[in-house]
Amino acid sequence: MKNCPQCGQPRQGEAYKCPACDVFYSPLDAILYEEQERLERSTVKGAVKRIRAAADAKRALKDELTTVWRNTPLKTKLVFWTIIAFVFVLVVPIF
Repeated sequence: MKNCPQCGQPRQGEAYKCPACDVFYSPLDAILYEEQERLERSTVKGAVKRIRAAADAKRALKDELTTVWRNTPLKTKLVFWTIIAFVFVLVVPIF
């Protein structure tokens, strides 16, 4: 669509929503916008953007790491802890 279905304002570039009334130009634009938001939430680039935009960066970093740990599968966590234990056993006798 070239114009907003609600207010009639012309579309500006590749925007999904009308800047004046915040309405999607078409149902397809709504789907594409949701997909883009989902990808933004699940990528490292999106996490870095959220941390930089936060007022308390340390708290935002902690929240992101907590979310990553919560979403990590149990088998991956077991492998991670096994590697840490193995390295610990190798390094401790040196000191």
